[in-house]
Amino acid sequence: MESEIVIKEHLHNALNTFSQGEYLDDMLEAKKVYFEVTGIANEEDDDYESRMNSFNDWYVLQFQSSRSARTVIKEYIMQNEVEDAVKDSLLNFSFSYYEFAGRNLRKHIVLKDILHDKKIILPKNHYELGMVKNDTFVGRLITHQDESFLLDGVCVMPKEVSSLLKKEAKKVRKMDKLEEEIHFLMQLEYLKNKWQRYLHIDPLKIFVFD
Repeated sequence: MESEIVIKEHLHNALNTFSQGEYLDDMLEAKKVYFEVTGIANEEDDDYESRMNSFNDWYVLQFQSSRSARTVIKEYIMQNEVEDAVKDSLLNFSFSYYEFAGRNLRKHIVLKDILHDKKIILPKNHYELGMVKNDTFVGRLITHQDESFLLDGVCVMPKEVSSLLKKEAKKVRKMDKLEEEIHFLMQLEYLKNKWQRYLHIDPLKIFVFD
């Protein structure tokens, strides 16, 4: 999948460049902010790798350091020659709450973007999600050359709260405010992490919204 390779190469290069040297302090600031908002990550946790992937995606695409008003990906684009079509794809990613709807007759993975009320068909050779039908999750999706693919940072929600989260997502959609969407999605990551710490408690008692 050439389009995915091109996009992920740029994301990898951006992460590599902006996580060392003069940018190390930005990375450390980002980690402090992210894990304060979503909860700490422990290396022994089963979802540690996924959580670090989520952090990396957030850091490159969304974090704004106290030193700069620009995101890492915008800084990267300014410093490097990037095709206009690739640039547009990198800057217009989708951060949302999705449902895995299974596969269609052509064996393509089908997603429902619940927060934006859209259906997404992934390429046939997209990586396996490791989910079962109707699983819901928070993640980031990029579309390039008419192909959409998920980034590696995926936060799967407990099945018991799917109905509740869909209702909350619809409330947020009606607000039509990007900052409310981001707050909601980061809150979901925090609540999922909290639930992981208290698996003996009914998740409906943890996933509580104001």
